[in-house]
Amino acid sequence: MKKILVIGIKGMAGHVVFNYLTKNKDYHVFGIARNITENDQEISLDVSNTNQLKEIILHHQFDVVINCIGILNKDAEDHPSKSIWFNSYFPHFLEEITKESDTQIIHISTDCVFNGKKGNYAENDFKDGEGFYAQSKALGEITNDKDLTIRTSIIGPELNKNGIGLFHWFMNQTGEINGYSSAYWSGVTTLELAKAIQYVIENPIKGLVHLTNGVAINKYDLINLFKDIWHKDETIILPYEGKNVNKSLQKSNTLKYQVKGYKEMLIEQDEWMKEFSSLYNY
Repeated sequence: MKKILVIGIKGMAGHVVFNYLTKNKDYHVFGIARNITENDQEISLDVSNTNQLKEIILHHQFDVVINCIGILNKDAEDHPSKSIWFNSYFPHFLEEITKESDTQIIHISTDCVFNGKKGNYAENDFKDGEGFYAQSKALGEITNDKDLTIRTSIIGPELNKNGIGLFHWFMNQTGEINGYSSAYWSGVTTLELAKAIQYVIENPIKGLVHLTNGVAINKYDLINLFKDIWHKDETIILPYEGKNVNKSLQKSNTLKYQVKGYKEMLIEQDEWMKEFSSLYNY
């Protein structure tokens, strides 16, 4: 039985990764987040208490530690020191304390390490993203002969009613909204991320890989899929060309997991949200 730790189990990615992997009876899954009620699986800890976190990780000798913590866009720009600590230092801290062990760190990075001026970025393209969020995430990517960085972009339901993700924003809109028809994206749902992580736990790889189906979609078409699948008939989406950005990623040659198409991913997300309806307020 594999022993797995998910760090950040109340965040957009972390709560789905934690709940999805927990369903696998071949795994013993633990989770960490701040200010939570503890049980046999869930540990309440502020990870800035690095001494206690190190004790937990070294004591349990996890097979895999999945880092789902990150300081997001505006928060990173408003709090540079915090973004550097969580986005840049923390992944390397995890790498360092497990260096002499068999524990693999799986770290989640972002397409925002690129500025979006050209699109179809390769894994080894120069990281030219601008601002504290982009640059702090770029510094946090770990590449060595044991651990794994998954670079992607995610959408999905959130536990936080003040969440800033695209899906959460859309589900709280009514009336007319804009959809960026010149903003291209090639990410995954948080559920698809969880499935890909399970795949790499079973089929270990190392280094840095892109998680994408390799087919870019613009945000206008993407939120129209949201509208259709979640039956938001009262929402009118207007195409808006005012934002030209293309952070789409090339598919990885190293990662053999086959990412689904956008509609299929979103239908599976809808099924997930129904299964875990007690978690969400949509």
